Amino acid sequence: MKFLEHIVNHMSVMSKYGSYSYSSELTRQERREIGEFCLDYCIHNIGLPRHKRIPKFSITKGKGDGTYGLYFSDTKTICVYYTECKSVGDIVDTFIHEYTHHIQNLRSYNTLLREYGYRNHPLEVEAVRIAKEHRRKCLEQFRKFKMSSYE
Repeated sequence: MKFLEHIVNHMSVMSKYGSYSYSSELTRQERREIGEFCLDYCIHNIGLPRHKRIPKFSITKGKGDGTYGLYFSDTKTICVYYTECKSVGDIVDTFIHEYTHHIQNLRSYNTLLREYGYRNHPLEVEAVRIAKEHRRKCLEQFRKFKMSSYE
């Protein structure tokens, strides 16, 4: 019976928190839990320079303009727009991307933006690369974390 219960819980977690599971089906608490896990994951796996403090974050509704997330350097806040992110994987990817901006030196961001544009901007290219490298591992660890809460 315990094995069957484990299988049912596993399927439930995979269904709810799969890479392609709909982000719109998550509750506010579940979104917050993903954000907290992503923040902890980023600090431990990507790093936090000594001179940087832990950023704040918000996972909130978007404006409908297709922007998945933003980093506000003045308030040190990561903002992920879950209504723009179609999947749980997109939320995790966006969080990691914006966290990368938190640890980057953004002083020359606007100068580089004028020179390279958004797509070829060296800081954006780096954020995309780091998010791509960590998305799957972060999601897998989050699912393991959720499975352990059932045991």
